[in-house]
Amino acid sequence: MKKLSRGSLVLVAGLALGLALTASATGTTKKHASKVRHFQGRIQALAMDGSRIAYGIEPTSTKNRVVVWNARTGRAVKVSGTQTAQTGDSSTGSGLFEVAIAGTRVAWLANVGGNLEEDDYLFASSVKKPKEQKVASVQRTGDACSVGSPLNAQCAGSSLLGLVGSGHVIALTRWTVDTQPMAVQSANLLVLGKTVKPVATDTPPFLSVDADAGRIAALRSPQDLTLYSQGGKLLLTVHPSSAAAVGLSGRNLVVLDNNRTIELFDAQTGALRKTFAARGTVQPRNLGVQGNVAIYTTGSAVHAVNLSSGKDRVVAEHRGGPLFARIDSAGLVHASNGYAAANAPKGTIVFVPFARVAAAVG
Repeated sequence: MKKLSRGSLVLVAGLALGLALTASATGTTKKHASKVRHFQGRIQALAMDGSRIAYGIEPTSTKNRVVVWNARTGRAVKVSGTQTAQTGDSSTGSGLFEVAIAGTRVAWLANVGGNLEEDDYLFASSVKKPKEQKVASVQRTGDACSVGSPLNAQCAGSSLLGLVGSGHVIALTRWTVDTQPMAVQSANLLVLGKTVKPVATDTPPFLSVDADAGRIAALRSPQDLTLYSQGGKLLLTVHPSSAAAVGLSGRNLVVLDNNRTIELFDAQTGALRKTFAARGTVQPRNLGVQGNVAIYTTGSAVHAVNLSSGKDRVVAEHRGGPLFARIDSAGLVHASNGYAAANAPKGTIVFVPFARVAAAVG
């Protein structure tokens, strides 16, 4: 077992280490027990595909890393290298900010910045034979050109964002602002193979938001949600009332709008099938869907929703609130950041088997 400073694994049920897990009808046998990992450092990004969980963690500015943890076997593999380790060592950069996993491939985005320049890097690696590769990089120049403001008209250049993955597809989006002779904006949907290949083009805020079964969900606007094949063929367009987040699984296309309503569309026909009111008093985050179960977070809680009955239950809670939550065929993973001591960030990742989540809303 690895030392606590590199991550530790324990089985828990009920209350453990400041984290409340809601028990389900499946019981708390070892088969259905949750698994927890703790880290010294901040969790910056989280993704899941099957039983593989990819996460980016920043212990210090020059020790950033990306790790893939197999929740079924318990094995954790570092897939990043020296270039990623240095990405937090810049004056205004965001460091690791997105990660995606598809089968045995993992990719991540990192940002390095200065006063008048920001650089985004796309890295990738195999999980089975880890070796960091820098696949692409872009640059933008100007004042206040951070990851949070890539469409600033004063920032000339490109941004990488919207990294998503599932099965055998990893996709992302490149936004470009050309300030000469006038501000012109463009966006490309990219698919990652041996290189990055543009498969669709639009104008920002065109953005990839999820992937499933060889399809990529992208937002053209809050009222225009499109599905593409990995080759760029337009498969479907639906028009939600407004889209703050999107989840795709099989025929279930789930949209969370800005009024805390969950809209369920048929991913084959585009028909709006049902709507549900999300709980809580703040705008939900971390929408996801697997089969007939959707998840979201609000306040300190992770919610699961049965898309047939509308039954909504809290399935986990974090003190201070969950920062990330993802769901896939193996189960639910959620994460938060806290402090073990003054100025000593401590990240926590929890995996809950899918049977427990489904039983809670069954």
